[in-house]
Amino acid sequence: MKKDNVFFGVLVCLGSILLTAIVVLGVFAIFSIPFAGNLKYFLAAFVPAIVLLRYYAKNLQFMHTSKAMMITLSLVLVAFIVFLVRSKDIALG
Repeated sequence: MKKDNVFFGVLVCLGSILLTAIVVLGVFAIFSIPFAGNLKYFLAAFVPAIVLLRYYAKNLQFMHTSKAMMITLSLVLVAFIVFLVRSKDIALG
């Protein structure tokens, strides 16, 4: 598989976000942290994707992959923030 293409960028970005979100969810389960009020901690799931984006853009100079990762990261982050704001509105009444 060629690593400098759009599909690979989307796959890497979504994969890193999902894996980190699963780890955060596992930490919630292990320490019995209530899920409802602590959605903001899932923002940590975006950190590995940002680090990977920088690595692919700066070190490897895979521009197609970097552009796809940037767009995917932006869309998923905006969707998560909208979900976070709407869940606060629902929780507040």
